[in-house]
Amino acid sequence: MAKPGMRFIQFRLIGPAIVGLGLLIAGMAAIPYYGVAEIDAGVKQKQETLVARNISLWITDIEFSLTAWTVWDEAIAKIDNAYDFEWTDRNIGASLIGTSRTRFVAVLKPDDSILYSRIDDTVKDKPFFARGADAIINDSSAMIGEVRAREPSQEKTGIPKPLSVSRIEVLGNEAVLLTASLFQPDFRTSEPKSNRAPVLVTAMPIAGSLPEFFGTRFLLDDARVGPLSETTPDRARAEIAVGAKGEVQVLSWRTPTPAADVLWRALPLAVTVGIVLMAGGFFLIRMSRTAAKVLLSRERQMRHAATHDFLTGLANRARLEPEFDTLVNKGALTVACLDLDGFKEVNDTYGHAIGDELLKAVASRLRAGTASSDRLFRLGGDEFAIMIPGQSLLDAQRACRRLSLQLAKPYSLSAGEVSIAASFGLAHVAGPETACDTALGAADTALYAAKLLDLGSVVTTEEMQQPSPAPSRSRRSSERRCA
Repeated sequence: MAKPGMRFIQFRLIGPAIVGLGLLIAGMAAIPYYGVAEIDAGVKQKQETLVARNISLWITDIEFSLTAWTVWDEAIAKIDNAYDFEWTDRNIGASLIGTSRTRFVAVLKPDDSILYSRIDDTVKDKPFFARGADAIINDSSAMIGEVRAREPSQEKTGIPKPLSVSRIEVLGNEAVLLTASLFQPDFRTSEPKSNRAPVLVTAMPIAGSLPEFFGTRFLLDDARVGPLSETTPDRARAEIAVGAKGEVQVLSWRTPTPAADVLWRALPLAVTVGIVLMAGGFFLIRMSRTAAKVLLSRERQMRHAATHDFLTGLANRARLEPEFDTLVNKGALTVACLDLDGFKEVNDTYGHAIGDELLKAVASRLRAGTASSDRLFRLGGDEFAIMIPGQSLLDAQRACRRLSLQLAKPYSLSAGEVSIAASFGLAHVAGPETACDTALGAADTALYAAKLLDLGSVVTTEEMQQPSPAPSRSRRSSERRCA
């Protein structure tokens, strides 16, 4: 039996064609173009919204991965307080280029002049990077200005929120993601010397062409990238980049036109076989059913891509707050943050492909080791979160200890057998008066404490009531940089 949504779409697809057949048989020549255009315009608008949201989430994930380098007391001390070139080159330049897809790194002084820059040898001859650091920083001036404009509003106590601005720039056949991020202290053992902190500027080449990258990623038909002025109105589009002269570049693609397809395929049949209206109507219904299935399938795929991590299949950060609100309105729950111990060593030893394989295996064990009522999320890199409803904090802690033991068992990967551990931080939420960000921040603070203990430790916020020394950032940051 067809689902209500399927029946509704079928009705909207087939309605204009049936009306057209009736009018033709009655001697009327009008064709319901308005109904066809309305349905197809709705499909186009929905795809544009989903693609724009997907691109925004992809950029947000990249920006979040940079916080391991920018929200760090030691970076403030070694770059702003007393500049140490060797430390900066090793822990910022070489580390970013060696552990991510970043191929250009620059650190700007408080006056926005270049303090440090490094371009990877593999891209030095490519047109975008061959222009040199000054040209790349000039391209980033608007983003740097936006970071500076938002800088005074940052909180002065506690771990600050990351502050990053990104955009895609196109130069010839090259596409690069530029990001400007503000350096900030985490535990405030070091503070900027002035009210302006250093800024990190990174450039990440986008592999292949933009149409191929986004078209394959979001299942788009005939994806193209070009100036907005050259894009025809019939194509769906999303602004994604700027050109070398600042012109807007849009990603455009051909959207499904199920209503128009049905109408134009049915029109010859209606004209030539008016006496077999019932047979023609049955044929159109079958056509509309197929078109509706294709449309619903694509919509489900794109909705899933917008709210789930493409590597592990777990829910991503976009699902955090909605799931939290749903669960906390039903009763108390426990929020757990976990971080993999030893993931960086696997990445450094075997490469990112094996690291991705390990993350998939970890996600599989998390699914197997949690209850059906629990909610799993990948926050980015090697960080995950779990929402555990209907259990006391003690029971949730026991469950996380069991899960930690499961995650610590060896993994058989294509490169061989590897072992890691996982540290957990837990925060109990009594009711809806606690916000999602507050609960997640408390669990992350407990996770910091767990990282200072033995590998695979599980710490709750209740266990942190006694004063303890401020946690060190060095180990935590090095592991987050593996993402």
